[in-house]
Amino acid sequence: MKVTKMSAILCAVLLLLVTVGCSSKFKHQVEKTKHGVTIHHDSTNINITVINESIIRINKIMNGSTPSTIPDYVTVLEPQDVSWNLDTTEDLLTIRTDNLKVLVHSDGKIEYQNKDNKKLLAETKENTFIKQDTTAIHAVSQAFHAGDEALYGLGQFQSGIMNWKNVPIRLQQYNQEIAIPFLVSTNSYGIYWNNYSITDFNLPANEIEFATVPKKEIVTDTKVESSIEKENVAAYASALNEEKNIRETTFTPTKTGEYYFMALSDEGGKMRGEIKVTIDGEDVISYSTIWVPTRYSGKKYLEAGKEYKVVFQNTGAKIPGNLYYNEPDFNKTVFSSLAGNAIDYYFVYGEKPSDVITEYQHLTGNAPMFPKSAYGFWQCRERYHNQEELLENASEMRARKIPFDNIVQDWFYWPEGMKGPEWDRTKYPDPKAMVDSLRKLNIRLMVSVWPEVKHEPLEKKYNLTKVKGSAKLDFYDTGVQERFYRMLSDSMFHIGVNSIWLDGTEPAGKSSKDIKTAVGPNDEVYNAYSLLVTKSMYEGRREEFPMQRVFNLTRSAYAGQQRYGAASWSGDVQSTWKQFAEQIPAGLNFTMAGVPYWTHDIGGFFRDSKSLNPIYDDQYTNPEYIELLTRWFQFGTFSPIFRIHGYVSETEIWRYGQEFEDTARKFIDLRYLLMPYIYSEARKVNADGKLLMAPLVYQYPTDKNTWEIKDQLLFGESMMAGFVTEYQKREKEMYFPKGDWYNFWTSEKIEGGRNISVKAPLDETPLYVKAGSIIPMSPPVQYATERTEDPMEIRVYPGKDAEYVMYLDDNESYNYEKGMYSEVIITYSEKNKTLKIKKGYDQYMRFPDIRMLILVTMVGSDKYEEFFFDGTEKQIKF
Repeated sequence: MKVTKMSAILCAVLLLLVTVGCSSKFKHQVEKTKHGVTIHHDSTNINITVINESIIRINKIMNGSTPSTIPDYVTVLEPQDVSWNLDTTEDLLTIRTDNLKVLVHSDGKIEYQNKDNKKLLAETKENTFIKQDTTAIHAVSQAFHAGDEALYGLGQFQSGIMNWKNVPIRLQQYNQEIAIPFLVSTNSYGIYWNNYSITDFNLPANEIEFATVPKKEIVTDTKVESSIEKENVAAYASALNEEKNIRETTFTPTKTGEYYFMALSDEGGKMRGEIKVTIDGEDVISYSTIWVPTRYSGKKYLEAGKEYKVVFQNTGAKIPGNLYYNEPDFNKTVFSSLAGNAIDYYFVYGEKPSDVITEYQHLTGNAPMFPKSAYGFWQCRERYHNQEELLENASEMRARKIPFDNIVQDWFYWPEGMKGPEWDRTKYPDPKAMVDSLRKLNIRLMVSVWPEVKHEPLEKKYNLTKVKGSAKLDFYDTGVQERFYRMLSDSMFHIGVNSIWLDGTEPAGKSSKDIKTAVGPNDEVYNAYSLLVTKSMYEGRREEFPMQRVFNLTRSAYAGQQRYGAASWSGDVQSTWKQFAEQIPAGLNFTMAGVPYWTHDIGGFFRDSKSLNPIYDDQYTNPEYIELLTRWFQFGTFSPIFRIHGYVSETEIWRYGQEFEDTARKFIDLRYLLMPYIYSEARKVNADGKLLMAPLVYQYPTDKNTWEIKDQLLFGESMMAGFVTEYQKREKEMYFPKGDWYNFWTSEKIEGGRNISVKAPLDETPLYVKAGSIIPMSPPVQYATERTEDPMEIRVYPGKDAEYVMYLDDNESYNYEKGMYSEVIITYSEKNKTLKIKKGYDQYMRFPDIRMLILVTMVGSDKYEEFFFDGTEKQIKF
């Protein structure tokens, strides 16, 4: 009887697990559980988890291996109770959801199709492995076949490359480079590679050989490190060696097509000086700022059988360097990580890239709303030297009636040798009074802070431990996260500082298993460092100040960081036309990596001969620099965060002559004019996982003309901007996707589906609105939340039916999460030429208690109507 009872219990357990191994026709043992299956495939266990109808997790681990104990820092979506089924034959196991089919072949390869059997992605055995050899460079690797597709995301890189298909890149955090292992395809899918270690994407299979040359000893950073607190970044530049390390060879390709190059410039550590690869005199790789990554990518079309002269310059590196490449028919997508004992990735389905990113944000967390002021203009420079100087310039901005919301105090506000976050009372005698004075002017203050503290009393007071062998704090320790926040709150938030500029959030030291963190070897968690720094700030501030939305700025990022109330910027870029042009695809790929908020130093960080940039003699008078600044300013207007900055610079717009000031005012005014639109689009970022700034392929993935475009962008759902990236150019070639487009400046209508050369005078940038759009606009204001008695404009761009939901809340608190917001629904019928305005969800405005003065206009019509909207439906016939 006891045996029977025990058997019944065992059967019940087996039924609970829904084990189908005995009845499965598949040649390998299969175990089915509530949310997926485990396949015992030879020496590997393949674990497939159905997260929801569109997201599948794959984890492959060798039999007997211990799963990693490192926390999951990125994903927040638990497997959902969705319907799925399992079918097997001897050679094929198939999982079906409402959106997807996952096919596992008997050799272990996995293939993905949509519900209509369209092939999306398939693994390949080539370049796929899990290595138990601890001396191997790469521990795990997974390869996929690359089809007729374009690939975007992966973070921020300064190569100027838009489409990553076949391109080799190293995913490693660095000043100016941000690694986010999420990729989006035009073929209706995304891949999140779930590995925190340094990862090589599309590791190149071939090398161009150079004859080795004698090389002088390279000056290292030792001298600089001993005087790291010097205020002049030029101290770093002096560490360059005069040896240029130039080598050349010839290369004769065997295939015709696009070749994809990666230069290894150094094995690790900081490098100074130029890295350049030219082929027949044309730049393929060119990087000249003082912060140079260890690897850099480029591509060039070559002809089979033709001999090319290749020159490789690797100034300042500790090794001669290597030049690798992938051939035109590489046609694989490969993730190869330096650490880990399991292949682990998420497959994310979506019909369009916009749908993929929405699903990905369900997986990793949606971005919260920023305070409305964060979407306004940020006045920033390196740096204000004291309290008096900061207040004087803030007051001057207001006196000159230049709209702005935020001012930034960059580094060296701390006592000498301390590296923050305390105030030097000889320079800032009363920082609280300074903040109070700014508040009276409706200006918010952001202050820069590093994730390191060079101040023993502070370290002891807050018990701040470091990653061994580095100056960086160990944010993998949750206690350090909490105490770091407390230190900042005591010195900053308690005196009224609104936000923190989290500078230098790249990981500590080298990626090495010998360097330990609180959760394990540094090499296993290396790339995720910035995520934990922003987590500490977001969670600490939300808990202590629950009614104040968090906004922080950070120089690095990682998957999932969007949920922690932070934007990232592109680092210390140089003021050249080339690097300005590179900022556009860098930012677009960053947002396509699923992190929607990004910005850059308008005008570049290194600006003129006094600012480590010998190209321009004087930024304030040099006509070419001022034109570069103008074009960069226009790009900044249509970036998610609108911020000027510059090293050893006074960046206030009146310092660059009247012509620039007039243009800058025009674009600042435009930013505030569009604030109701921007804020409503930001709500879509928060609620629907959309992007405020995106490449054209985000909405038009089947139009191959959009695949390589890297000097145009979509700003919200309805607007498209193009940018001039060449000196003295006054026209621009733009591609217009199918449909009609209106010139924002002139209201001229253009038929899309073609390339058109459009006018681009210096005081304008090409800006278009697609037909069938409704744009809400603000009256002129001096800051984002200023109240005015002037009407809000609702501008209609006819040609198609349109609907727009204008979003309203208190602009500052998290009450919107509790449903305290309102919507105004605006619809337009092209057939009837009728506009309707009605209230939608309404828990904030409480119409008719509050009335809004609205001016309705239609492009192409002389008719307009002004009225008070009290929530009652209003119809206007054009």
